[in-house]
Amino acid sequence: MQDVNLVTVLVACIGTGGLGLFFREIADIVSKVRRGVSTRESKRKNDIIAQRDSAIARADALQQRADDERRLRIAWQEYAGILVYRLRISGVAPDALPDDLEDTLNTKKT
Repeated sequence: MQDVNLVTVLVACIGTGGLGLFFREIADIVSKVRRGVSTRESKRKNDIIAQRDSAIARADALQQRADDERRLRIAWQEYAGILVYRLRISGVAPDALPDDLEDTLNTKKT
């Protein structure tokens, strides 16, 4: 073998490894730039998505509750209408409306 400088070989090996790491970091940065997201931004984006999903779930629950209350109110109104009909058929006259309520049965009065 020829006279080989050990320091030169060692520096070449370490330099090659360092260049490999350098190119790997460059490739990682390029992939992040292509995705348009940094690590911090992706965590923030995931947090925002979780908050949005939570808000949507709350809104859906509130809408479901409002729909249930509406269905119940309509059912009670229908039942009250049936009872009023039965009373009228039985001959019971309805009471006069208080002054502050609008009379929807006799609209010609107003």
